[in-house]
Amino acid sequence: MSAPSHPDNSMEAAAPSAGSSVRRRLVRGFGASAMGPVVTALVQLVSVPVFLRFWGAHLYGEWMVLSAIPIYLSLSDMGFGSVAGNDMTMRVARGDRAGALESFQSTWVLITLASMAVGFAVCAGVWWLPLNSWFHLSLLSGHEIGTVLVLLAIYALVALQGTLILAGFRCDGNYAAGTLGGNLVRMTEWTAATMAVAMEAKPVGVAATYLGVRLCGFVVLSLVMRRKSPWIRYGTEYARASAVRQLAAPAFAFMAFPAGNALSIQGMIIVVGIVLGPIAVTAFSTLRTLTRFAFQVLGAINNAVWPELSVAFGAENLEFARRLHRRACQAALWLCFAAVGFLLVGGPRIYVAWTHGRVRLDLALFHWLLVVVIANSFWLTSSSVAIACNGHQRIALAYLVGTSASIAIAYLLLPRLGLSGAAIALLAVDAVMSWYVLRSSVRILKDSSAGLFKSVLTVPFEFTDRLRANIGF
Repeated sequence: MSAPSHPDNSMEAAAPSAGSSVRRRLVRGFGASAMGPVVTALVQLVSVPVFLRFWGAHLYGEWMVLSAIPIYLSLSDMGFGSVAGNDMTMRVARGDRAGALESFQSTWVLITLASMAVGFAVCAGVWWLPLNSWFHLSLLSGHEIGTVLVLLAIYALVALQGTLILAGFRCDGNYAAGTLGGNLVRMTEWTAATMAVAMEAKPVGVAATYLGVRLCGFVVLSLVMRRKSPWIRYGTEYARASAVRQLAAPAFAFMAFPAGNALSIQGMIIVVGIVLGPIAVTAFSTLRTLTRFAFQVLGAINNAVWPELSVAFGAENLEFARRLHRRACQAALWLCFAAVGFLLVGGPRIYVAWTHGRVRLDLALFHWLLVVVIANSFWLTSSSVAIACNGHQRIALAYLVGTSASIAIAYLLLPRLGLSGAAIALLAVDAVMSWYVLRSSVRILKDSSAGLFKSVLTVPFEFTDRLRANIGF
């Protein structure tokens, strides 16, 4: 890749319109991000009873195992999609659209080439692996297993392009529009797949449905991004090897986050399947899905503040970054407390109704998973500070090491403690990450630990004011 000889002067435009206030972008960004948990909850709450009714617990457990494996292909972009989004946002905040386009095209070329290589490797190798015996799969034939994995692998690789599309939306102040579009694509593909299951489609047909809708969504979002930001375009004119090298260190480090997430979610499902079998996978996965309703609230806050923190770092406005970090962490903690309280009271009834009593409720596992959610709230939102400025290398490494250790711990605890052993292993990781990430954020923002904890542990004033007004105080 080589640099263009005559950069377009139109690239030297200013950052997103000054008329678009930070508060407005935050509100819109949170609204769009908040739609994500709603879509996720709807998908998971409705999918489980539908799949259980038409497929049964055993086939559904086998589908869960197979659908978990291709998630690891999200690592094939090597972290460049998200890191490029940070770099593009900070450059646009400085008025350097030429540099932002350089990052976009360089990253697109790299992701595309890597995806092609990984795709060919998966298609060539998946048929030779004894997956039936590895994961105790008995209802699907070897041909069906291979076809499902190839279709889901292509689906995962197409989804990688979505990270770069979101970077294009995010850098130009259109994060809310990009996130809304992505959530609509997810909603559409889930609706189509659920209808396919209800029409007695088998795993191969459902995997093909997911892939078809995702391809259509990619085309539509690309066109919308180009309409909103005509200066962002696919191609190789501005692609440069030097841009890739500059992003390499934070990008490779960023790989640890999807790798850690895959270990924490899909990896834990796989180890539960290996130790306890498909029925235990269904029990663990459904309960964790229910408790992760509270976790989705944290993700919405994190995603909303992430682009604004990148803008603040690009504009060297550290004071605003400190204020935003404190308020975001405060909101995340107290919203998490509210969500966990709701689940503690109503969760068991919801679970029984949701699964129609086909899956046994493990109360000990349920309570441990709620504690995991609270522990996670102490560090997830704060991690956006290091991520937004591409200074996340050490945090990412700590997370990957921690989640890897959790798999080993779970493997040892599952035979002795049952499914609760998996939750205890997850809790150990979040406890360590809370201490490490908060220290890192304080250092980057040049904040004080005492001031941060005082802000976070204080009940939000807006909430208390509204409560007093409602009860007449």
